Amino acid sequence: MKFGQVVDPSGIDFTIPPTPQASLDLLSRSKSGSPLEVYVGCAKWSRKDLKGFYPLGVRDELVYYATQFNSIELNATFYNSPSKSQVETWKEKAPDGFRFFPKIPQSISHFSRLLNTDEKVRDFVDATVLFEDKLGMAFLQLIDNFKPKDFDRLASFLNGFPKGYPLAVEVRNAEWFSQDVGERYYKCWRQPE
Repeated sequence: MKFGQVVDPSGIDFTIPPTPQASLDLLSRSKSGSPLEVYVGCAKWSRKDLKGFYPLGVRDELVYYATQFNSIELNATFYNSPSKSQVETWKEKAPDGFRFFPKIPQSISHFSRLLNTDEKVRDFVDATVLFEDKLGMAFLQLIDNFKPKDFDRLASFLNGFPKGYPLAVEVRNAEWFSQDVGERYYKCWRQPE
């Protein structure tokens, strides 16, 4: 199976499951007072990956893409941290209300495995904050073999990550979801009451 593709999608149940009570409780304690905002988009906007999506004659895929979706999972930043000028260019092409959700570069998450990454993190954050009000949540996708044995490394990375910069973490190894490890992991994200 290719990532994100199946031969016959008719056998997939796309029903959204009920929201767990713990999630509802957490959302009800939100201090923002703002309604929940939903952003929908793809991981890329390139013509090759979205074959048949763009009408003939479209010259700038991002400009057209941003008329159809209100966000992008910015997968390009996983492969290379963007320059400030690249972020400015992308930002100018998207309308108000659009959000870029940049992925932390693999040089931080996979190659360095969160060790000795201060300069790389600073460069990434310094560039992507230029999205300003178009910056969505950045996310750190950990490599599949990053396991709870490295919990302290993750906690240290999160503790040193720039405060106020929106960040989510995607753990991919199933060991993170065991009862005891899961509770310890979720505690990292809880705001003090």
